[in-house]
Amino acid sequence: MIGAAAAVGAVVVAITPVGQTIEDTAFGLHVNGIAQSAPAQGVLSSVRLWDAGVRWDEVEPARDQYRWGALDAAVANAEAAGATDILYVLGSTPQWAARKPQEPGLYGPGTTSLPRKTSDFVEFTRKVAKRYKGRITGYQIWNEANTRSFYEGDWVALAKLTRRAYDTIKLIDDSALVVGASSTVIPGRLFQTESFFVRYARAIHDVGDPVDAMAVHLYPVDTSKGPEARVGSIRAAQRVMNRVGIDRPLWDTEVNYGDRRPGLPQVVPDPQTAATYLARTYIDSVRLGIQRTYWYGWDSHVLGIDLTDASGVTPAGRAFLTVRDWLTGARVAGCDRTDGMEVCRFADAKGRAFSIMWSSSAANTVPGEGLRVCRIDGSCEKAPNQVTVDSEPVLVKETGSGG
Repeated sequence: MIGAAAAVGAVVVAITPVGQTIEDTAFGLHVNGIAQSAPAQGVLSSVRLWDAGVRWDEVEPARDQYRWGALDAAVANAEAAGATDILYVLGSTPQWAARKPQEPGLYGPGTTSLPRKTSDFVEFTRKVAKRYKGRITGYQIWNEANTRSFYEGDWVALAKLTRRAYDTIKLIDDSALVVGASSTVIPGRLFQTESFFVRYARAIHDVGDPVDAMAVHLYPVDTSKGPEARVGSIRAAQRVMNRVGIDRPLWDTEVNYGDRRPGLPQVVPDPQTAATYLARTYIDSVRLGIQRTYWYGWDSHVLGIDLTDASGVTPAGRAFLTVRDWLTGARVAGCDRTDGMEVCRFADAKGRAFSIMWSSSAANTVPGEGLRVCRIDGSCEKAPNQVTVDSEPVLVKETGSGG
């Protein structure tokens, strides 16, 4: 592969980084048991509190009757595990507050409904923001608002609710980020004109863009597909934001591949594929402009790729920790695709060049003389004369450049 070899040589000799510094908060997780116990110190840098026993309907099951214990514990445990970014999802609606108290939902009647009184939602938001000021660093308005399992579907009303929540939160904690309601992505033609995401985005724009970030969930529609399918969804969501004119970062607040849920097709990638998919997901996010990505999840065991199991951290979990370590503090210099091989160039926090490579087709070989090669299991070694590059991303850098 002469073309690929030339590209690798250019990467490790000299680069000019153009992207912003990659923060560790770009590497988010869900931890379903976060209210019960903390992962080991250093596991978390960014966490999204969802499916952890801390929804609005669980915290305030009756008007003005608050059960703060689970949320207090979740925040404290996240901090103990190293999280500096804690994103809290403000939904779902308690039945007592719902304008449609019998509306069916995944979490019970009324949970998908808009509040009957906006003031109830605003008051809950105010209490949470005041209680956790400086600790919860971000608030997401709703989860998967495009699906009837989570939301009744009124995007204009949701945009107005977003405006009220934004104003309330910023008055109490101006440093906290407000993230738009998430939406799953089906990247077909109609997504650009008729999807919930585009309609909510337009409504958000109409009320003054009261968000610090917009959010999508980039699970592939076909659960047998992997990161390549996700790339198409990223670009579809970005096109919507460009057309609407929302100049905000885009976050992926849930992602995984495959499925283990009863009654659905069982798609469980093998350990090597799972680790490869995990690594590609976060690398793709960084290179394609997704500011934060939250994997679902560290301990969930319901979708195709687990990061932990009864034996401890899985290969996919190790890949998460490794890629976060590779990229935190680095800056992107650009990516090239040659004969099916992707080469992404970076400079680390000290300005030293490295590249991450993988092949989306047949395996390639590149010259390894004078290089060090690192793999997603965390291992590094002096590169052989020829480095084989397949679907699993590898990092290469000059010998003696650290790590």
